Parts: sequence; structure tokens; C-alpha cells
Amino acid sequence: MHAVVLPGPRRKSVGLAYLLWALFGLFGLHRLYLGRGLSAAGMAAITLLSVPLIWSGLGLLGFVTTGTWALADALLIPSMARETNEALPAIA
Repeated sequence: MHAVVLPGPRRKSVGLAYLLWALFGLFGLHRLYLGRGLSAAGMAAITLLSVPLIWSGLGLLGFVTTGTWALADALLIPSMARETNEALPAIA
């Protein structure tokens, strides 16, 4: 019987995280890539709920919220990637 070796978790790239941030920042895809699924789901939910409400104050408020959140993430991406990478098991 042959043993199957599954690949371990891969290190996260800051460059790819910034690319995801630039293309899909309001949807939180960069957060999902960096292992922060709950906050990514929150960003996506706020953005998606804001689309049908864009003509009301709630829709605008939602976009301002996720836009500000995404701009703050531009500064936080390197530290989020470092934390995620440090949590990975060391490969001997």
C-alpha cells in the first residue's frame, strides 16, 4: 500500500493579497485569502446588501463602510499575511 502525502498549507503572498484587494477589495476576497473568512463574509454581505439600497442612505452608508474598511486593509495586509504565515507549521 502506498502512502499518500497531501500538500500542507501554503505560505500567503502579500503581492497576491494586494492584487485581490485592488480587484475585489469591497467584497473582502483578500481577507478570505489571508484566512479571515468571517470578516470576509461580513464585507461581502455589507457590499451585496448595499447594491439594491444604493439610492437610499443605507446603501451609501454600506459602501462608505466597506470602502473605509478596504482602505484600512491596505495598511493591514502585510501584518495579516505575516500572522497567517507564522501560524503555518514549519516544514522540516
